[in-house]
This record gives sequence, structure tokens and C-alpha cells, in this order.
Amino acid sequence: MTVIEFYAGIVLLAAVLGGAFFSADRLRRHLLPDWVGPPGLLVSLLLAVFLVVSISIVLGVIGVLSGWTLLLVFGLLTLVTWLRVHPRPTGEDGPPSGTPIPSWGIVLAVLVVAATVGQWASFASYAFDEGITNFDSVWYHLPFSAEFARTGSVLSVYRPETVFVNWLYPLNSEVLHTVGMVTTGRDFPSLVVNMGWLGLALLAAWVAGRPWGRSHLTTIAVCVALSAHTLVVREPGSAKNDIMAIALILSALAVLVNAAAAARPGQGRLGPGWPVAVAGLALGLAAGTKVTALPPAVLIALATVVAAAAGSRLRVAGAVLGGAVAGGGFWYLRNLIVAGNPLPQLRELGPLSLPGPDRLQEGRPDFTVFDYLGDGTVWSDFFLPGLDRALGPLWPLLFAVFVIGVLLVVARPPGPTVRLLALATLGSAAAYLFTPLSAAGEAGSPTAFGINLRFLSPALAAGLVLVPLAGPLRGRKATVVLGLILLVLFVFGSRMDALYGLSGRFFGLFVAAVFVLGPAIAWANRERISRIVGGRRPSAVIGVALGAATLLIAWPLGDHYFDSRYRDFEPELGMTEPYRWADSTRDESIALAGTTAGFRGYGFFGPELDNTVRYVGRDAPRGGFDVISECAAFRREVNRTGARFLVVSPFLEFDPTGPPDDPNEAKWLFERDGLQRVAGRPPVVVYELGGPLDPSLCRGRPDLRLEAPGLVSP
Repeated sequence: MTVIEFYAGIVLLAAVLGGAFFSADRLRRHLLPDWVGPPGLLVSLLLAVFLVVSISIVLGVIGVLSGWTLLLVFGLLTLVTWLRVHPRPTGEDGPPSGTPIPSWGIVLAVLVVAATVGQWASFASYAFDEGITNFDSVWYHLPFSAEFARTGSVLSVYRPETVFVNWLYPLNSEVLHTVGMVTTGRDFPSLVVNMGWLGLALLAAWVAGRPWGRSHLTTIAVCVALSAHTLVVREPGSAKNDIMAIALILSALAVLVNAAAAARPGQGRLGPGWPVAVAGLALGLAAGTKVTALPPAVLIALATVVAAAAGSRLRVAGAVLGGAVAGGGFWYLRNLIVAGNPLPQLRELGPLSLPGPDRLQEGRPDFTVFDYLGDGTVWSDFFLPGLDRALGPLWPLLFAVFVIGVLLVVARPPGPTVRLLALATLGSAAAYLFTPLSAAGEAGSPTAFGINLRFLSPALAAGLVLVPLAGPLRGRKATVVLGLILLVLFVFGSRMDALYGLSGRFFGLFVAAVFVLGPAIAWANRERISRIVGGRRPSAVIGVALGAATLLIAWPLGDHYFDSRYRDFEPELGMTEPYRWADSTRDESIALAGTTAGFRGYGFFGPELDNTVRYVGRDAPRGGFDVISECAAFRREVNRTGARFLVVSPFLEFDPTGPPDDPNEAKWLFERDGLQRVAGRPPVVVYELGGPLDPSLCRGRPDLRLEAPGLVSP
């Protein structure tokens, strides 16, 4: 990719996103003219996310999702909103800004935010050096996005392997990654998507505390949750979507808290209107991103309805439900049509058996934390070490602050709406205990507990952001004490070593300085800047400076990424040479056999994401996808894919005790097939197919031994 092609893609992506934000901000200034400042910016960003996701899905349903169709649609939308949607004059009905925040609070919040951003950027730097190597990202997040981009259709189903059914997950985040792919032709925007969601989460945290002058504490509290090991080592520089769900849940809370604060003095209850609909939209976008976001989304929606003013409950329910369905309903409707169940992962509801995809293989037992609450051995061997690693050594203090703080909010809230929202966060935390796979692993061995503590993160962040609003914690001394406790939790619970001990520290410190400390210092001197630039808005000047800085560093980072992408990917599993080969291919057709390649299918889409990649399996009823266990059937399916290349790999073992086994499917390939090895060495080999495979050669060949992989090690 040349520098001209690179910046042409950047311009196209910026035009699409800029059109979405302009249109969203225009709508916000028409529908909610009194929501100005940070709350107004938050609403505009949520509307922009909705526009990008929903319009992309509509284009994908009709099979024309591309960079140019997005540009056309958002260009027309920008023109229409500019000509037909007029901002209304502001009044006095917006959310209050609260008492001024003390200088020490602002300085402390800025430093904590800078440290959080620096830690995230430090870990994101590894993706610029090596490519996106996160397991879930190369397994299904990015392959789904690449398939959407290649076909232009969100109805195009890519099945990465035959063990799990993640193609029936909600896919809002994958659609957003697709937007970056179709506008730039590459996947480098995916490296920074989660940094954007981190920014939205921090903005929502600030807005949540604003009506009471508590923004510094609510922001620090959220940083405690976002900088925990369980998130910071996996989300930055990857396509994982936990941070997207967290940011949207926090955004919904912030909008509802501000809407309640804007209600008539002394009432603090919600009425029907656009703020409630926007909050519902954020909840729907979260539920349309990740199934584990459903409990907090549903409970917050219920709290919103109960918090409605007298006589308006039905209309409030309609507003929040309408927004939620618009934000995430598409994927659940698709599942209902394909699998007969909007939640195919839920196969039993009390005594009822629910439909779902037929499966010959099961991935891992879906044990929950609740299943082991009374098991002392599991606590000592898995739960306590997992909590210590995921949340830091002070995790008991963290949970104490969460539980006691939220209970104080319930006891003495700033209004009835906040009380109900606090109860919803407690309910969300309790729901985590019953979440399938929260203690995944064989019976008595929940080895995935630590890595899946991220399922608790939305409830934890939502509860912590409300803690500073508790009445007993709003006094001067209580504020200082709470600030110190949160600071201690942040220092000991985050990955501070990322700022001084890891190889990505220089990049992390650079990003924190340019995108946090620099703008903060500039904003503190905004009056002087305004005089220097002739009275222009300081926010606009700072925004232009940040945009210019982004463009200046974009090409050096992108060029480095293109040169180093997947040069040394998982050599211990034999994937390095196949990935290097795939990174030099264009518009090829590749079939994958064996779950080692299936769980790492993304690299085979090629650098321009235009390869056709298919895992060799067979369709099963209700959206299922099964392993092929017969030689002749396997060879017929390879022929049906029309692939030019075949990648043969062994059954994936997450905790191998010895060298990888020979690929089972390799026993169904013969010298007479005329295969030519083009990359890799056993057990992972890429063959060029000389022609169709003859199924009649399979006489006497054994069937495949059905297996299911073990658990993902943290």
C-alpha cells in the first residue's frame, strides 16, 4: 500500500464518520437543544454510532455494503440534515453542570485518565508490531468482519470451525470493523477502534458525575475498572468487544442520570422523551454487541420504566424499548429466523427445551460461578488466583467499595432514578454469577474463570460510576477519602508496569501525552489560545490540532504495521509460514481443514481481505455447522468449495502435553491427488490443489475421531 492509497482510505473513512457525526449532532441540536457541553457531545456520539451501525446493516442486508455506498448514503444524509434539520435555540432545561470541581480533583482525574490511556496504548503497540494476534479476534471477530467486507453482505455467514456457534452472536462491533475495512481496503483501523471505545467510556463517566460536581470521582472510579488486567491486556489493539459493551452501558447510565437531574426540581423522575430513547438506543447497541451485556441492559431498561413519572410509564417503556430494538434487535431477529431461537445459546428455560443449532461437537461445559460457590477447592485453586490476577491484589477492597458504595447510593441517592439504577447494577453483578461460561472448564476445573471475569466488567464499571453520587460520600472529607481509596485501587489494580517496564511503554507515554495531557493543558489555557487564534473556539482549535497530529503519525504507524504484520505468528503451532504465505496472496480461494487453522482463520483472508476462506464442514439444521467425519464426504466438500489451496492442520489442543498430533484430514489425502506443498511443514501445511479430489479413493479409510477442544487458557 502506497502513502497515497493509505491517506485516500483515511479520507474516505473520515468522510463517512464525519458525515455520521455531523448528521447526529444536527439531530441532537434539533431534538435536544438544551443538552450542551459534555452531555450533548455524548448524545451526538451515541446517535452517530447508531447511524453507522444501522445504515451499514441495511446496506449489508441488500448486499451493497462498501466504502462508496457508505460515502454516498452519508453524503446524502449530511446534505439532508444540513438543509432540513435546523438547530433550535437553547434554553434552561438541560442537565445541570453541578458545583465547580476542585482543582486537585481535575488534576488527579487527568493524571489517572492519562495513565489509563497510556496503559491501553502500551498494549495496543504490540498489534502494530505483530498484527492483531488476540485469540478471539483471529478466531471469529475479524473473520466475520472480513467476510462482510468481501461480500458486501451481513447475511453472508462465515463459519470458522465446527465446535462453537459464534456466527449466531450479535455482531454490532464486527459491523463497525467492516466499515474500516471497506473504506480503507485494509484492517489497520481495527487497531485503534477499542481506543475509541475507551474514550467514549471515559466521557460517559465524566458526564455521569457532572450534575453534582462529581465528575472527577466518577471518572477515576471507571478507570479503576477499565485498567484492570482482565481488560487492559486483551482489549487494546484487538477486535474484542467487551469495552464496546461497557462504554455503551456507561453511556446509557450517564444519559439517564442527567435526564433525571434535568427533571423538575425535587422530582428526579424520568419522563418520556428523547433522552430516554437515546439511553434505550445505547442499551440496544450494547445488547447487539455482546450477549453478556443483556442482563445489565435489561435491568437498566426496567429501572428506567419503574423510575418514570406518574402517568408516563407506558410511554417511557415505549421510548426505551423502541431505542433498544433499533440498536440491537436485528441480530436477535436473525437468530429467531435461522435457529428458531433469538438466543440460541439458551437451550433450556426451566422445564422448557428451546430450539437451537444441531451440533455433533461441544466446545466446553458452560459451568457458572454459582455452580462452585460452595466448593473450597475451586476457590483456592481457581477463583482466588483468578481474582488476584484479573483485578489485582486489592480485589476484596474493590468489591467492598462496589457493594457498600452502591448500597449507600440505594439508601441515600440524589433522586429516585439513581436509586433504581443502582439496584440495577447490583442485579447485573448478581446475574454474572449465573452467566454460562463464567466458570468454564471441565467439572471441578474452571480454568477459564479468570479470563471470563470480563463478563462482570459492565456491571462493575456501572456500579463504580454511581458510588460517588451517594449522599454520605458527598461531604468534603468523604470526598477526599473516597478519592484516595479509588487512587489506591487504581495504582495497585492496574497495569502500571505498562508505563515503565514493557516494550510498548514509549508508545503508551507518547499517546497519553499527545491525546490526554496536551489537550488538558491546552484547555486550561483556552482563553490565551482563543486570543492567539483571533477569538476562534478553543475546542475547535484543539480538535484540529489533534486531527493533524493523528494524520502525521498515521502513515509511519501504518507503514510499520504493513511490513511487520504476521511475520512471526505462533511458531510453536506451525502457523508462521502459512500466515506469511497468506499475507502475500490476493483474491485467492482457500479451504481450511482442522481446528488449529479454523481457530486462526483470519490471516488467510490476506492483507487486502479479498481471499475467499471456507472451513470444510457441513451445514446442520437450525444454523448448525458440523465436522465431516467421512473421507469421501470430506473430499466432496473440498471440491464444492472451489478452493485452489487447502490448509491442513491438526485438532487444536489448548493445553498440549506433547507435540501436535498429525492432522486427521491428512489421512484422506493421497499421492494421486497431485497436491503441491506451497507453505508450512507438518502438522500445518498449505497445499495447492491440482484438480478435484476423487472421493472413490477413500475405500477402506477410517472415519474421523470426533473430538472437542479443551478450554482457553488465560
